[in-house]
Amino acid sequence: MRRSKKSSLSSKNAPPLYKAPPSPFVRRFIKRVLNTVNKFELWHTGDSFIVCVSGGPDSLCLLDVLTLLQKKQNFTFHIAHVNYHLRGKDSDLDEKLVKARAKNYSLPCTVLSQEKKLQDTSEEKLRDIRYIFFEKLRTKKNADHIVIAHNQDDQAETFLMRLLRGSGLSGLSAMRPKNGSIIRPLIEMSRSDILQYLKDRGITFREDKSNADPRYFRNKVRRELIPFLEEKFQPQTRKLLAETAILLGEDYAVLSDIPTKLPLKQEAFSVECSRRVLLKLPTALIHQEIRSLLRPFLDGKNPNKNLINELMKAIKSTKSKTQTLTFRGLKFIRNGDRVRLLNF
Repeated sequence: MRRSKKSSLSSKNAPPLYKAPPSPFVRRFIKRVLNTVNKFELWHTGDSFIVCVSGGPDSLCLLDVLTLLQKKQNFTFHIAHVNYHLRGKDSDLDEKLVKARAKNYSLPCTVLSQEKKLQDTSEEKLRDIRYIFFEKLRTKKNADHIVIAHNQDDQAETFLMRLLRGSGLSGLSAMRPKNGSIIRPLIEMSRSDILQYLKDRGITFREDKSNADPRYFRNKVRRELIPFLEEKFQPQTRKLLAETAILLGEDYAVLSDIPTKLPLKQEAFSVECSRRVLLKLPTALIHQEIRSLLRPFLDGKNPNKNLINELMKAIKSTKSKTQTLTFRGLKFIRNGDRVRLLNF
């Protein structure tokens, strides 16, 4: 057990929103969440959290579970919410509900209000906005973890989406239970069980109408592909896909930790290595090294498979002439035995 550390978060024990004792189902649910926490070592007694709450069923379930565990686990937390103002009154109603829940639980709450109209409203852009906000708030509040309410169904959907897009091991790892400061205590809980939990606890929530929009790829996977697979092939499709994603994530973590000791020459805006030494590695480790070299230039993100393939072609090329590729403000140069990445 780790000793409790000093934190700028509120340490007041929040009373449960509903005074009725937890039902047998709720008690089993919480026990399963704790099994996930222990299995993946998501937190320690006395830790502090930034809890991301959208107003939807998953995040409100997570919030309630944490309040029930708070006294025994001796942790503190701060609610975070993002209002993108993309759905008119619905966005404001989501924010209103989250603030009301924070008040009910006697918990502090910080809202990021994205007043400036966004030109790019892609899933990736919105994700970047909220995760940057969560991390800044975590640092400001001296919190240990950012707690996200992703569940087993989300994991299965993400795995299938990336599989259909041709992702490699890194992408198929989908969402890890613990990734740096981010933890996902509900990652092994099904959406149906989450809804049952909320029903038993009498907790109301808001539904994002865009979740039913068939124009979105995720919604097609959720509402058409997975039900088809469950009906025609495997009734446990969601559970098995989610478990596979976690297993691949563990494999990828091992691969990522393998020390290759690739000699690098690094400067302020460039990095350089030997083509000959790089090609001595197994292909999987070459891919891993390329990702590692590129991440600092891509704001910590993994490069896509098409970029990896293009760089591999240039590295393996037996042509004597210089190979040059440009992408996203970067330049890749292979000149003889020299492989170099630099800003331009």
